[in-house]
Amino acid sequence: MSDTDDLDLFGDVSTAEQAEHDKLQAQRRNQAPVDRSPLDYQRRRYLQSHHVPPTELGFETLRNRHPLNFGQIFSAPERQQILDSVSAYVEHQGWTTQRHGAFPTRDIPTNVLSIAHTITSRLEQTLFPRLHEHTGIDIKYWTFRDIFIVGYHEAHQRSLNMHSDGSLASLTLLLNEPCEFDGGGTFFEKFALRIEQVPGDAWIHDGRLDHSGVAITRGKRLVLVAFIDTIGGYTDILRS
Repeated sequence: MSDTDDLDLFGDVSTAEQAEHDKLQAQRRNQAPVDRSPLDYQRRRYLQSHHVPPTELGFETLRNRHPLNFGQIFSAPERQQILDSVSAYVEHQGWTTQRHGAFPTRDIPTNVLSIAHTITSRLEQTLFPRLHEHTGIDIKYWTFRDIFIVGYHEAHQRSLNMHSDGSLASLTLLLNEPCEFDGGGTFFEKFALRIEQVPGDAWIHDGRLDHSGVAITRGKRLVLVAFIDTIGGYTDILRS
């Protein structure tokens, strides 16, 4: 795959993803066109940035590099509010298991939660400026391909196999307390690195880095995940 190839989520497209794509494409036809020339240049420059010394770029790029901790995004009370919203939804609707074709996870999309807007707004306000710093891509061009919560559980899905994501950048954020599970974490093959997160901290990595969800051996582990890309991507959500 070349540096400028388009990406698919998890390298596969499920029926649900195709339906979402068709819906969003229809929405885009009714919206003002985006001037893509600056975006195309910035995106291409970022995708090739791992070949350029940081001193020449003027910033430390995220491309093909070590995952970065962007710090605390949600406080303990805010995380509990998210967890309560998840519990209320799952009690009546259950978890989904087939939203992502190639590497399905036991998850729910955040757009079904009562506090979906709060989650999305906080992520936008916090992540997009930092992504600009580490990619050189303007804030206005960033969007979310998918935001969802994965529910690892000792009796259900314990882990996720090695894979890469279909996005320029990916977020992993632990929601519940480490005392509620044993094991877990995210393993990055390139760096032989296992990250055991502090709840609420936002870990961001290049979506093309191979990584896996390390198995838990007890309890449950709830993780907020976001696939982040530029507008015009597979599941383009244009922000007004």
